[in-house]
Amino acid sequence: MQRTLKLLLMATAVLAVALLLAAWGLAGPTDEATAATTVGAEYVGSDTCSQCHEEIYETFIKSGHAWKLNPVVNGKPPKYPFTEVPEPPEGYTWDDITYVIGGYNWKARFIDKDGYIITGDDEKATTQYNFANDIVGKEAGWVGYHAGEEKPYDCGPCHTTGYSPEGNQDDLPGLVGTWAEPGVKCERCHGPGSLHAENPYGVLMKVDRDSELCGECHLRGEPEAVNAKGGFIRHHEQYEELFQSKHIVLDCVKCHDPHVGVVQLRQADEQTTRTQCENCHFKNAKYQDSKIHPTVADCIDCHMPRVTKSAWGDAEKFTGDIRTHLMAIDPDQIGQFTEDGSEALSQVSLDFACRGCHVKGGSATPKTDEELLEKADGYHDKPQASTK
Repeated sequence: MQRTLKLLLMATAVLAVALLLAAWGLAGPTDEATAATTVGAEYVGSDTCSQCHEEIYETFIKSGHAWKLNPVVNGKPPKYPFTEVPEPPEGYTWDDITYVIGGYNWKARFIDKDGYIITGDDEKATTQYNFANDIVGKEAGWVGYHAGEEKPYDCGPCHTTGYSPEGNQDDLPGLVGTWAEPGVKCERCHGPGSLHAENPYGVLMKVDRDSELCGECHLRGEPEAVNAKGGFIRHHEQYEELFQSKHIVLDCVKCHDPHVGVVQLRQADEQTTRTQCENCHFKNAKYQDSKIHPTVADCIDCHMPRVTKSAWGDAEKFTGDIRTHLMAIDPDQIGQFTEDGSEALSQVSLDFACRGCHVKGGSATPKTDEELLEKADGYHDKPQASTK
């Protein structure tokens, strides 16, 4: 029902644009064009998009999406907006590397001349480069990734644009499938753009603001379960996390601009979301059962703690390197995971909501389970005024 309403609203908006263009004397898109803009279209590459959409492109190209998979050309490593991968794994030179997976902010993996992810010769090999993380308290360094195993690169559906499962990119046996462009570029979300490039007013590009589009890649399995490992939620599971709560009715773009990444906004010291928690949860934000918390913590520090690990994590301090999207806190729940540790529970636990700070070696006084349970109960409930 909600998706139908969204499509109806989108159709109404398109009609309004067409009428406005007609009023200006410009050719508007036909019904056929708006209904199926990608039929017969081919991928033209993000450089073509940038010729008209220069401002959006210059912003987008600094976001993490664009840097999911990066070719090594003529033995030269990729040049990232904010980071630098200093060298390939031990025993390799840049001439031995065809692509770098990631490298934008958290970690980098490497693909060899046959298209396989480099994992090393034995179980002690360290072939994944993790960037330094001050929050977790880790310096940059090398760690193992499926050490000693043979790992074809089969991540193309979410790391590339214009992916096809047929064939092998660059005729390399380890690269599963082919693609039009490495990285998550413009046409990964908007569809192939050749017809639009030839006739910008006659053919509209796809604009899908539904969270299901983001969920094609920001999930690991079925949305009903949030997978966990080693005391953390596994990375790229934001859609599963949202699926656990009432926030699933929201689209990701309500909070996030898909053309601007959180990292680049943080680098610019700007607000990382389009809106803030208190814009909707204003009653909860008005009252907290603490005089200190409002002065030192934001909503997300408790409701979106770093439960997820991409590169580094410190399980003893309940701190990973990516914030969760579970958000709702269960005031009666201490532990975060199922007994076998393979799944996260649907609400944020007090271990992560509170002990990211209130733990030995943390930034606040350590608290017992009993103290946390007592404090969390009714934390946002304003006391009733006395009738005496």
